Amino acid sequence: MIDHPRLEEKLIHRALSERGIRAGILNVTSVPLPLDGLRIAEVALIRTVGMFRGVRAAAVLESMGVRTINSSSTILRCGDKVLTYSILHGAGLPIPRSLLALGREAVLRAHAQFSGPAVDKPPLGSWGRMVSLVRSSEMASQIAEARELMPSSVRGHIIQEYVETGGRDIRCLVLGDRLLGCMERSAARGWKSNVALGGKVRALEVTDEMEELSLRAARAVEGEFVAIDILSNGELLVNEVNGIPEFKGFMRATGIDVAGELASHVREVLRS
Repeated sequence: MIDHPRLEEKLIHRALSERGIRAGILNVTSVPLPLDGLRIAEVALIRTVGMFRGVRAAAVLESMGVRTINSSSTILRCGDKVLTYSILHGAGLPIPRSLLALGREAVLRAHAQFSGPAVDKPPLGSWGRMVSLVRSSEMASQIAEARELMPSSVRGHIIQEYVETGGRDIRCLVLGDRLLGCMERSAARGWKSNVALGGKVRALEVTDEMEELSLRAARAVEGEFVAIDILSNGELLVNEVNGIPEFKGFMRATGIDVAGELASHVREVLRS
């Protein structure tokens, strides 16, 4: 289930075929999904770029009795960062100090609680878009005013204490009940380490703490195939969980055949 075919989806389709699994690619931007239809597949991998497209497509398929990876509820929990942080905190996982601000006055009050720079991010978004490092109340006010002109889905603010990591973070991939591996992402410039922004990647030796945090975070959002982003500055903090993870950078760094692992997981699901 896609909206924009990427390298990952091509690799997954090939890996499924190599394992004898009959697989098709359905683009939700060109093919309608019947809300009262019969089951069209046993298992569906939700691989849309758009989070809401993924949530809605998965919900329709689930109503037909299709097993979706990930489920609509998991994709929503991961896609809305307010839900993500609330769920992670409720599960006792360490997260950066974070405040939710839903208006300009709340934004200014939130920033005033931090003695140093703070990160301002919208509730929805990926690839580091609209994520700002705020160093003054004037900058915070300007961001709040600009955000008020944007669609309601990104109008709120998550204000976080800036965790100094030297422009690095850790991304770990969880599939089913096991950790596939972890990599380090380093910012090519500035402080954002996203691969989509040119971040460099390298494999990391997995520690027991990384594995425990990753598996606990995946369980908290009920994720079957998720990426866990972790910040490290003496302690490990779970920063985000991605419910429709890209993995080409992870494969390049670790040499792990993620598409093959995912296809093998689907084969086991079909056999169960």
